[in-house]
Amino acid sequence: MKSYATTTAPPTCPGLRTRFDALPAARAWDGIQLRTGTAQDFAALAGHHYRAARPATMMRVFALHDPAPAVADRFYGRADPNGRAVAVLVESLPALSCLLRDAALGGRYNALPARQRARLLNAEVRCISRVIVDPRYRGLGLAVRLVRHALATATTPYTEALAAMGTASPFFEKAGMSAYERPPHPHDERLAAALAACGLSTHALLRADTWEGVLGAVEPGRHAWLTRELARWYRSAVGRSAGASRDPADHLRAARHKLGARPVYYLHANPHVIAPT
Repeated sequence: MKSYATTTAPPTCPGLRTRFDALPAARAWDGIQLRTGTAQDFAALAGHHYRAARPATMMRVFALHDPAPAVADRFYGRADPNGRAVAVLVESLPALSCLLRDAALGGRYNALPARQRARLLNAEVRCISRVIVDPRYRGLGLAVRLVRHALATATTPYTEALAAMGTASPFFEKAGMSAYERPPHPHDERLAAALAACGLSTHALLRADTWEGVLGAVEPGRHAWLTRELARWYRSAVGRSAGASRDPADHLRAARHKLGARPVYYLHANPHVIAPT
């Protein structure tokens, strides 16, 4: 019988090894430079972000540049001698209202008139509105490096961020920011309780392709009741507008979208910046 333990390993392909050794992951930090970024750096990477729209304001931009040209740029003769942006961070003015900010700061801005509140917010808070990393450079810690630099050079007492994928990619926490998760809405809790009464978890909705597939794991006598509970949740979460659907498939789709995306609010107090009086 042939023994695979003593079989000589097949020869490697030099060309393939050379190509893989040249990938960004193999070079890690080598040569990647932190610079003050521009709107052009953001535009070059904006297509890799789940939010395509440009931030309403861009107060500061930081970018990480790789001086080595991409293979395609070399091939087509369009390599930029200054390198290319491979990661970018954008700071913007804060939104005027944010419930999680109120909770994190004890309602610091709540009692102020609207104009005074806006003026104080703009003086005290900056929001990290975008952190984008070229997919070919992900996994190298570039997002953490950008956020740490933004915090170390902050110009306001507080820096905040709101991440739709915060639970899946907690790089803001790794950079030193504190996370505040939104408490569940009452209608979300009611739907979770209805599912639990049928022996299901909220993850059953996230994994299900069809509403019939969800009901397949429920006693037949509870099908109509659970369908009504899902419709009740839909009316509370989506509304009773003329475009609202009565199809359980649409209700399931909305539940998967809203319950699957759990935004996380992040806040960092910058001790080197003194709050204005």
